Amino acid sequence: MPRKEGMSLKGKRMSSRLLGLIWPSSSTKYLFFGGKGGVGKTTVAAATAIWFADCGKKTTIISTDPTVSLSAIFGQQIDGKHLTQIRGIPNLAGLNINPNDAVGVFQTRLRALSREIAEVLDEDALHTPCSEEMATFDQFVTFLENPPSEVIVFDTAPTGKSLREIAMPFNWAGFLRKEVVEGKRLGDFISLDSTSIDSLEKDEARYEIAIGVLRDTQTTVFTLVLLPERLPIEETHSAISSLGKLGIRVQALVVNQCLDNNVVNGNKFLEARRNLQARYIAKIDSVFSDLTMAQLPLLDRDVSDVSTLREIGNILYGLPLCKS
Repeated sequence: MPRKEGMSLKGKRMSSRLLGLIWPSSSTKYLFFGGKGGVGKTTVAAATAIWFADCGKKTTIISTDPTVSLSAIFGQQIDGKHLTQIRGIPNLAGLNINPNDAVGVFQTRLRALSREIAEVLDEDALHTPCSEEMATFDQFVTFLENPPSEVIVFDTAPTGKSLREIAMPFNWAGFLRKEVVEGKRLGDFISLDSTSIDSLEKDEARYEIAIGVLRDTQTTVFTLVLLPERLPIEETHSAISSLGKLGIRVQALVVNQCLDNNVVNGNKFLEARRNLQARYIAKIDSVFSDLTMAQLPLLDRDVSDVSTLREIGNILYGLPLCKS
């Protein structure tokens, strides 16, 4: 299946330019897929992970979306504590981070760091409104520090939550020190030893390194998935702007569920929908002209099996390189 060059939204395959963006070279490639809820980012992320695995690349897919489980899409139990080998797909392992579980792990880390800190902080401090985001980010920072594979695909939560995970005061060590200093039991802080303070400083440093990885366009590619509709376009524009303020650049878009001209076949309803989509696609092409783009067709069946995910990967990228 040959690849088509000169990709725009008028084509159906990602260009060699985007393949160049996402293809790993000497270091691990981190591929983030996000977007408004319900646009198909899990589908695109899973299809991408399978495609790389089929190319012979050791690949990991990690979900940080509590509403969608990788277990369902791959038909096997995938938890948030240990990487799970995906059955029938050599080179692919998965992890499904559950924010509630991550909070427990996160709180355990806080208490293990120093008994003195745990005594200074009351329970409310460990249940800050950002605790799920802090815990989730803390967990996937580990994968930025010690990547287990050549390609790591992140299926992120819907855009708003993803932005909070990144934009929140992810420097939890600094957060802890602020809580301690402003707490009523400031005297207890004096009892912290140098080892505890060193641990806090090391965690501050690892988060700085992590955000540097997220900002590195040679290492990390952010792709947003959207539908050819008004609200997803507006949310995509907002997400690109918000990420940009953090120094993180979105490099690609995938427009999902596009009606193919061949399926309209004189149906007035489908023709009206196709014409409406065409106007939104033209707008996407214009507003996001500096991004690499691709589109996926609206299928006549659920994307609920590996075979269909492989088909989507082939539509996006062509046949896996080892099979070309």
